[in-house]
Amino acid sequence: MSEIETTVRNEPITAGEQAPDFTLPAIVDGGEQIEVRLSDVWPKGRVLLVFYQDDGMPICTSELKAFAQEYELLHGAGVQVFGMNSNGLGSHAKFHERDHYPFPLISDFYGEAIKQYGLWDADEKKSARAVVIIGTDGKVEHVVPHFNPGNIAAFEEVFGALGLA
Repeated sequence: MSEIETTVRNEPITAGEQAPDFTLPAIVDGGEQIEVRLSDVWPKGRVLLVFYQDDGMPICTSELKAFAQEYELLHGAGVQVFGMNSNGLGSHAKFHERDHYPFPLISDFYGEAIKQYGLWDADEKKSARAVVIIGTDGKVEHVVPHFNPGNIAAFEEVFGALGLA
């Protein structure tokens, strides 16, 4: 069961705001289930939350693979990466089995945390594609609320915000 407040935002979260905390299940490569409590993670290094719509869809796969390709750079800079959507743990496990992402995939099955970040696509009934960077103080540092993985400038924006461009 997730531990999440029930705040729903109609607009994406913005830089400078406190990141909504959550405790949600996740799958790591190899199929192991873990629990991610965001407030336990951010003091250990900046957090990159990569919100995506569906496991296995081509555009979402390219979004996650791009961050997986740069994982060593991100990890070396102390950035903790998590993929996140409303797909279940079984779907995440199959996605990991197919593509072997070097970071956990968080399951926000009911979209509660996604809604707190203002990134719920009500029409599609799932997460929007977005990226949120959270600092070690738990404050949002940068948001790309309509992330387009086909646009190299979107990645440059994220890596620039992390000081890695």
